[in-house]
Amino acid sequence: MVSILFSSMFLYECTVDKISEAIEKAGYDGIEFWVETPHFWIDKDENKLKSIKNFKNAVHSAVLDLNPASINRKVREVTITEGLFSIYIAKKIKADLMTFHAGKRSAAREPVDEDYQSLHDYVRVMKKYAEIKGVRISIENSENGINNLCRTPEEIFEFVEYYDISFTFDVNHALKNKNADRFIELLSDRIENVHVSSFDEKGRHVSARKDKRVAMILEELVEFGYDKIITVELDDLGYRRLYFQDKVEELRREKEFLEKFFRT
Repeated sequence: MVSILFSSMFLYECTVDKISEAIEKAGYDGIEFWVETPHFWIDKDENKLKSIKNFKNAVHSAVLDLNPASINRKVREVTITEGLFSIYIAKKIKADLMTFHAGKRSAAREPVDEDYQSLHDYVRVMKKYAEIKGVRISIENSENGINNLCRTPEEIFEFVEYYDISFTFDVNHALKNKNADRFIELLSDRIENVHVSSFDEKGRHVSARKDKRVAMILEELVEFGYDKIITVELDDLGYRRLYFQDKVEELRREKEFLEKFFRT
């Protein structure tokens, strides 16, 4: 049965305890916990995670200021360190899946072989540690910037097959790249997490329930028998000012939208 989660960064201003409260009030199964959620990230105090341990969670690796394909060796090294920490945290909160970004070429140009080799180095290390910790890692399809790695289904397929890892299908990114159908066609049996949102004029992750394109993608997933994780991924900058209860209500409405497809 599908587990419905939401990204913790929608509640970036809240404590972890408050995020736990939102899970229950909005009726979710758990969260995709971004390790960079500020209340936790500021000191990485693991005691703060107690309130979310018993939900059905996933983890999103650290990405801010990081890049596994950076031309800067020290940036790559820190990215690996934080990626390993993300896997460690996944184990701590009983999450089976950790999603990571593929990164980008440092210059605003099409990626080259050296960039992909850096990503291979990163995935190789993540995979080994994830196996030790009993966590699965999952690569996410990238935004449509010219220098982003893994924007296409074929690129994602290469890494998923070579390392025997999972795929996190970001609907927002795929719609912008106009390749959502191909992702489902090529990788339906590898998808373990689906990030669901539409986008506004600035490309920000906003409500999916009014976007017919998102509904069509969800219908395709249903036809393929998808039954893993669905994650509501929203950016509050795409909304008017929202208070805690407003955010809980928005999450509840998005969950009800998803349930029409996966829990009828």
